[in-house]
Amino acid sequence: MSKRSNWLFCIIMGLLAYALTFLPNPVILTSGQVPREQVIIRSVDNTMSDPIGIVHIGVQQAQVEVSSGPHKGKIIPASNYLNGALDKDKLFKEGERAIAMIHESSLGLSATLVDHDRRGMEALLLGLYALLLVVFAGVSGVGALVSMVATAVIIWKVYIPLLILGYSPVWTALLLVMVLTVMIDLLVAGPNRMALSAMIGSMGGTLITILLAVIFIHLFKLDGGGLPYIVPLLSQSGMTFDMNQLFLSTVFIANSGAVMDLAMDIAASSSEVKQHAPNISRLELMKAGFSVGRTVIGTMTTTLVLAYAGSYLSMLVYFQAQGTPLIDILNYRFVASEIMITLVGCFGLVSVAPLTALAASWLLTGKPSGKITRSELLPGRTRTAVDPHEA
Repeated sequence: MSKRSNWLFCIIMGLLAYALTFLPNPVILTSGQVPREQVIIRSVDNTMSDPIGIVHIGVQQAQVEVSSGPHKGKIIPASNYLNGALDKDKLFKEGERAIAMIHESSLGLSATLVDHDRRGMEALLLGLYALLLVVFAGVSGVGALVSMVATAVIIWKVYIPLLILGYSPVWTALLLVMVLTVMIDLLVAGPNRMALSAMIGSMGGTLITILLAVIFIHLFKLDGGGLPYIVPLLSQSGMTFDMNQLFLSTVFIANSGAVMDLAMDIAASSSEVKQHAPNISRLELMKAGFSVGRTVIGTMTTTLVLAYAGSYLSMLVYFQAQGTPLIDILNYRFVASEIMITLVGCFGLVSVAPLTALAASWLLTGKPSGKITRSELLPGRTRTAVDPHEA
C-alpha cells in the first residue's frame, strides 16, 4: 500500500472518530445540574481545616477568579470540602488552576472546588507523545496515534453508552474488540495481508481467552463483586446490571491490547522475512513465525504480570507489612480475580503466536514446501536458486 493511501486511511479514520464525539449522551442530564468552570485560586484560608496525620478534615476556604463561562473575570468565594480521604481530598495553593461548580443564588455567586485542572498538562503530554510517534514512525506513527484516540472515543461514546442502555456487556465487548482489532491493524499496517494475518491471530486469541474466562470464572467461584464502583452502579441501575457479564467482559478487554500487539509482532516479522526471502516456502515461513513467537511470548506474558503487579503494588506491600498469610492472600476474591485474569490472558497470548504464524504463512506465500538458501536470508548477497539439499 502506498503512503498516499495510508495517509488517506488515517484521515478517514480520524474524521470518523471526530464524528463519533458528537453522538448524544444516553443519560439525559437534568437542567438543574451545576455547571463546571475553570477558576484560578487567588487566595486560600486554611483556618477551618484540621490536619490529622497526612489527611485533612474540614473546609478550605478560597477566593477564586472564574476564567471560563458566562461569569469569566469575576472574583467569588469558593469552598473545598475535606473528608479525611487521601485518595479523594486535595489542597489548593494560590495561583493554581482548578475546576469548580458555580452556584447561583439570591446571595450571589459561589463555587465548590472539584479538583485541579490538569487538562493543560494532559494535552502537553499527549502532544509530546504524538510528536515522538510522527518523528520516529512517520505515517505508521500517525496511524498509531489515530488508533489510540479512536479507541478512547469508541469506548466512551459507543461501548459504555450501549452498556447503559442495557445491551449485553459480553457481546458488546466482543464487538468492541473485533472493531478495534480491525481498525488498529489497518491503521498501523494498512489494508494488506500482513494486517489480515494479525487480525486472524488476534481474533483467535481473543476467542480462546473468552472461552477460558467463562470456564475459570465458574471454577474460581468469582463474580464482579470486586469491580471498582460496582456497588453504586448496581444501586443506580436498580440491581438490573449483570455484574457477572461485566466482569467477564473486563477479562478479555484487559488482555486484548497485548493480544493485538503480539499478533502484529508475528505478522510484521513474517512479512519482513518474506520480503527478504521472496522464495521462502509456506512451511519455512511458518517455522520463522513460530521462532519469533517463542521469543516474544516470554516477555509478553511477563508484561501482563508486571502490569497487574504494578497496579496493586501498594496492596501487596500492605499485605506483607501486615504479615498476612500467603494462603489468605491467594484466596481473597479480588486477588484471585487478578490471578485468573493474568493467567487466562497468558493462555490467549500463547495461542496467538502459532495462530498468527500459521495465518501469515498461508497469506504471505503460495509455496507449500521447499527450502531456501542462506543467501536469500542475508541482505546484500545475490539470491541463488533453491537447493533442496541445503539445510
